[in-house]
Amino acid sequence: MATFEYKTICAPRKALKIKGVKSSDERYAQTLTDVINAQSADGWEYFRAEALPVDERSGMSRRVTEKYLSLLIFRRENIETYEEPSLSGDVEDEIQPTMVEAPLVEEEEVVAEVGSLGPATR
Repeated sequence: MATFEYKTICAPRKALKIKGVKSSDERYAQTLTDVINAQSADGWEYFRAEALPVDERSGMSRRVTEKYLSLLIFRRENIETYEEPSLSGDVEDEIQPTMVEAPLVEEEEVVAEVGSLGPATR
């Protein structure tokens, strides 16, 4: 079974100026494409985009306001692969849990110990 590691980065908020691209929508799309291609060059696969809420303190009164961050999520397969435990071998070879039994105490011994206790003194 393949396991993945994940990486999140903030999506760009502004479109870069790109030569030959005139509209702001096309510039923003090209900016996102460049970010995704830069991450894929390092072995990261684009997975999804999320808008998640974040509490932020702002102003003199440090009031908490909620804002949303746009995140790009990337993933790549772990180099260390998970191996299923093999079921070969005998059951007797496995470590079996044992119960620890409390020693048996005669009732007379308990009464004798309690009876020998005296009042608490300082």
